[in-house]
Amino acid sequence: MYLNRLEFKNDAFRGIDPRCRIGAGAGLILCCLTLSNPLLLALLILAAAVPLLRDLRRLLARLLPVNLFALFLVLTLIPVPGGGFGNQAGPAVGLLLALRLNAAALISMALIIPLGIGGLTNALLKLRCPEKLAALFLLTYRALFVMYRRIFVSVASLKLRQPRQHILGQWRSYAAVFGTALAGAFRRSGKIGRALKSRGFDGSLPITRDFVLKPGDLRFLACSLLTAAALWALDRYLRAR
Repeated sequence: MYLNRLEFKNDAFRGIDPRCRIGAGAGLILCCLTLSNPLLLALLILAAAVPLLRDLRRLLARLLPVNLFALFLVLTLIPVPGGGFGNQAGPAVGLLLALRLNAAALISMALIIPLGIGGLTNALLKLRCPEKLAALFLLTYRALFVMYRRIFVSVASLKLRQPRQHILGQWRSYAAVFGTALAGAFRRSGKIGRALKSRGFDGSLPITRDFVLKPGDLRFLACSLLTAAALWALDRYLRAR
């Protein structure tokens, strides 16, 4: 849920009830994390990527950190003679984990992330999620992006004003910027906490959006869960052969 250039501008499932989208996303993600057939995972990745093709540049930018992490997993699972870095699991396990990560990321990007933090919080409250947990989720999200903006502006200002430095000096400057932003975030969180308490905040947020469940929403949820169950059963069948 980025607030900058990586924010998705198109939502292919805009008319679907957010509660059904969360349920469908959770079911499909749990399914893809249990699949062990690479072909089924590849098909799931393609199907999840289709609704996001209108935001292709943003999609690729979001998938970059996911695949960097997946590459790290693959490298750590490559056997190394004599022990040390890596183990005997082999690259096949790493590639399987990479496919699972990409499938789960794409499903969340297609179904859950376009809801935005407000829509997701309201849907969680409607699903009887603990109110304090939903409030903590919302406030943490806002605080992270306030900190992100502070770091982004500080780094841009540093690049414009700093003299020529060697690599070690540059990293020291970046560490100082990050430390200053972290300290500022702690001070800001204290101020926000005192302001909320002075206004009578009891740890729960009101529901600011009303949801109307339609038959099409239930059909979408049922089809998604049936697809997840069918993929799981097919994967077990192929594994048993």
